[in-house]
Amino acid sequence: MTGGLGNQMFIYAFYLQMKKRFSDVYIDLSDMVHYRIHHGYEMNRVFNLPHIEKCYPQKLKKVIEFLFFKTILERKLKDPFSAYKKSSIWPLVYYKGFYQTEKYFKDIDDDIRSAFTFNTELITDKNRMLESEILSNSNAVSLHVRRGDYLQPKHWNAIGCVCRKEYYNNAIAEIRKRINSPHFYVFSDDIDWVKENFEFEKVTYIDWNTGNDSWQDMMLMSRCKHNIIANSTFSWWGAWLNPNKSKIVIAPNRWFANSEAPNIIPDSWVKVKTN
Repeated sequence: MTGGLGNQMFIYAFYLQMKKRFSDVYIDLSDMVHYRIHHGYEMNRVFNLPHIEKCYPQKLKKVIEFLFFKTILERKLKDPFSAYKKSSIWPLVYYKGFYQTEKYFKDIDDDIRSAFTFNTELITDKNRMLESEILSNSNAVSLHVRRGDYLQPKHWNAIGCVCRKEYYNNAIAEIRKRINSPHFYVFSDDIDWVKENFEFEKVTYIDWNTGNDSWQDMMLMSRCKHNIIANSTFSWWGAWLNPNKSKIVIAPNRWFANSEAPNIIPDSWVKVKTN
């Protein structure tokens, strides 16, 4: 496993689905030890989940995988949803992928929501106050603008260039058609850019959750009544964990620069153009 919190959650959700089907299932953190981006493995701390992970020295892990495991790569499956259905006579199977769609776990979504209950003991007083305000606001709309690492050359051409000003203008216009007098709660690592490019009648900017507190942005997003997400698994989960049965979630029609949003966008969400 590698990736930030959003990717970790997709993999953990896939793990929970696998636990329903097989007795001995574990998450391999061998690669995560060497992953220096984001904030390390966060599942136990953020959601107070039990430790079910395995971790081996990276070279040893590669040898063990090569000698003893049948490896199933998600990206090479013609039918991506056959991953956990794919039968194998070999007893040891190693699954590799990010499994970024609710279709892998939609039938156990109650279990997923129960597992992904935020650790309230870690929520700061400032965020508790804002959480109470959001919950009392029937027109609360989260808006996630991710720039930061997306502006780096290695990310820009593939994903960073997708959700630009045009997408957010389209998304904001769409939510205004559907919600009277929305109050936008803006989460971003570049609030100055947001202020320079957009005008809101009612707005609250959130930029203080950094480092090990970054996950509290996701918690606050999930408390809003409606959501506008970026092409980011972080805000995807903020919207998915929103329990509002009548929620409106606005998502980009493209997740990557060269392809439309694949199975990652749930059918009930509203896809708008990025240009």
